Amino acid sequence: MVLAHPTDDVLLEYASGSLGDGMSLLVASHLTYCPDCRRTVQTSEAIGGAVLASGALSTDGLDFTAVLARIDKSPETASEPALSDDPDSPLPRPLSSAIGTKFSDIRWRPRLRGLSEHVISEERAADGLDLKVSLLRAKPGVKIPEHTHKGDEATLVLCGALEDGGAVYRRGDVSLSDEHHDHQPRILDEGICICLIVLNGGLHFTGTFGRALNLFN
Repeated sequence: MVLAHPTDDVLLEYASGSLGDGMSLLVASHLTYCPDCRRTVQTSEAIGGAVLASGALSTDGLDFTAVLARIDKSPETASEPALSDDPDSPLPRPLSSAIGTKFSDIRWRPRLRGLSEHVISEERAADGLDLKVSLLRAKPGVKIPEHTHKGDEATLVLCGALEDGGAVYRRGDVSLSDEHHDHQPRILDEGICICLIVLNGGLHFTGTFGRALNLFN
């Protein structure tokens, strides 16, 4: 069961098509695991479609009863994760399609002991901060060096489990952090943990050992 979700604002932006590419990929991947968030997006899309169909500029006067009745009659998407056609892949189909290669062919680059990364995309965002979308693969017991953020970080767990700030995140769960969070995620003993990371602005390491990493960051 998915216990940690994107915010309602993020889901609404996704439904309206105004969310950035990196976060859209993360949300689309999360939706394959989470029927509740699929329902939220479906409702938002239906309301937006009804507004457009009515020619109105707002929801004032919209017949929500009719809109919700239409949603109730519409077929619901599959409740099980839409995994890729690659039987060896733990990735949901939207993410597998975005990577465009078999899971076994992904090129992982070592970052720290027990931790490797595959960068999907990297660019300079409109606000001047770097925006990176990547996969992280970590062995059980690995601790990510203590850090905070220069912007926002969204993490979607694809397999395995991690603990962060007393909360445990497993497949389908989303963790959101920003410059106000100083944390040190730890990989639990539940197998290899793979996460999709959308990072806007980079990291700033804060621990005794981690501060030295800022020289290379």
